[in-house]
Formats: sequence, structure tokens, C-alpha cells
Amino acid sequence: MQVFILGLLTVFLVLLVVAGTGNAIIWFVNRYMGSVSYHPVTARDPDYTASSKSIAAITAAVHSVTKGKGKVEKIEKQG
Repeated sequence: MQVFILGLLTVFLVLLVVAGTGNAIIWFVNRYMGSVSYHPVTARDPDYTASSKSIAAITAAVHSVTKGKGKVEKIEKQG
């Protein structure tokens, strides 16, 4: 019985250390690392228009992944 309790406590302490380390890394990165600026690459063909099937597929994927909270604002062809 003592070995069982010791094992549970050890696992609990290791998980606390892992969670604490993860939170410390997240805090450090958010505090000291600059935010990444995103500059999307523009399409090479300015006359590119996505087909209605592509728009439907992309919209459905965004809806599924974001559980209905996401919105497709712009679709650009990348290279």
C-alpha cells in the first residue's frame, strides 16, 4: 500500500513539474519574444478567382475546425 501511495505522489509531482515548466515557457515567450507579424504572399495571377466548390470546401473546413466561430474573409492563391 505504501508503494502505491508513493507511486501516485511521484506521478502527481512529476505532472506538476511538467505543467509548471510548460506554463513558465509560455509566460516567458509571451513576455519577452516579440509578436510575429504575418505578411501573406499575394497571388501571382491577379485575375485568380476560386471556384465555388473550392470556396465551399474551404468554408466547410474552417467551420468544422473552429466549431462555427471562424469566418473566411479572403482566399488567395499562393504561388
